[in-house]
Amino acid sequence: MRSERWPALTIRQPWEWAIEYGKPVENRSWEMKHRGPLWLHAGARSRWDPAGEANPLVRLEWEQHVRRIPGWPGLPSSDVELGRKTTLMPFGAVSALAEVTGCHHSDECMLPASAVPSGVNAGCCPSWAFRGQWHIELADVRSLRDPVPCKGMLGLWRLPEAVEKAVRAQLSEDEGHG
Repeated sequence: MRSERWPALTIRQPWEWAIEYGKPVENRSWEMKHRGPLWLHAGARSRWDPAGEANPLVRLEWEQHVRRIPGWPGLPSSDVELGRKTTLMPFGAVSALAEVTGCHHSDECMLPASAVPSGVNAGCCPSWAFRGQWHIELADVRSLRDPVPCKGMLGLWRLPEAVEKAVRAQLSEDEGHG
């Protein structure tokens, strides 16, 4: 594993959870220049995004997710319901590592194939795309077995040394058992 420190990005729930379960882009109002490893930090419970809760793609993936949990019909309704009270997703913690493979503006994503700039796939992320936003392309998302509590920040930021040590140790352990 490389020794340089990787940046982190705080993402409000349930969007961060959706990335761990297949959402291939993060929508932002700013262009991300960083390429490579990126720690995903799940925002605090108090910063829950109602727009994510109402999003049909998030809701569909959530419903499928809870149905795959052993004994799901017996879980408390506050866990099963998609909302800030659930204990089935992390809050205020570093929960995954992803690879940033690119970043493009929604204008480029929505162009017909003949008009797309080199290096951008036409219609690459329309189902998760927000118009007027930058689409940060994510791949190889690896969820941490045990999310590590940590306070988030705006923009790209570096994990405190103790948190970085804990998440890297967990990745190393998981790679050793893989």
